[in-house]
Amino acid sequence: MKINITKKQYKTLIKLLHLGTWMANAHRTDDRIEEFDELEQYILSFCRDFGMDDSVEYAEDLKMFFLTGEFLDESGVEELIDEYDNDTFWDELMYRMAERDLIEKYGEDTVRKMEFEERIDKEQPFLNAYEKEFEESGLSNLRLIKGPNIIH
Repeated sequence: MKINITKKQYKTLIKLLHLGTWMANAHRTDDRIEEFDELEQYILSFCRDFGMDDSVEYAEDLKMFFLTGEFLDESGVEELIDEYDNDTFWDELMYRMAERDLIEKYGEDTVRKMEFEERIDKEQPFLNAYEKEFEESGLSNLRLIKGPNIIH
């Protein structure tokens, strides 16, 4: 089976591959998901066929293809990653703190036994408070009360 795509579609495909492989493997060291790396390498190997060899470089010593820094800058991929990281950070912080507060207020066993709707209703005020606080103040009012000695 063969898939015919345009140069524009190929460019979009390699951006998507970079984003997907980054999402799956950027935080990994020894346990990378090889099938993603392999597919990305395979698709990048067709860069010349699409007239995009200026967007992809081959590192002979590593025997691997890489998107060039210029391509990453111009394609907006790095900005997409930054936006994702930023949104994920605030969402995770807000939801984890709200869950912590919910458990502190009602107890872990009670929270676990709550129906989904009840949990959402009881968690929402915490979420709303954190969302408002983070929108207004960012991290400036967030402090670690107990923990390692931190130099101020």
